[in-house]
Amino acid sequence: MQEIEFYCRKCKKSLKMAYALSGVKDAPAMTGMIIRCHTNRCTRVVALKKFTEGQILSMAQSSKCYI
Repeated sequence: MQEIEFYCRKCKKSLKMAYALSGVKDAPAMTGMIIRCHTNRCTRVVALKKFTEGQILSMAQSSKCYI
């Protein structure tokens, strides 16, 4: 099973969260999740809406996804 780790697009730090892929590209992924960057210098907040596994895979680069 493949796992995608999430990183902040602004400061490039890890968001300390990962998503295990199910293999269905049209399946909704983490709908309604609000992710906040935990570093002191970055105050970025991301709300995931209408994301599918296919979109996450297209944004990912070698199991790292910058959102």
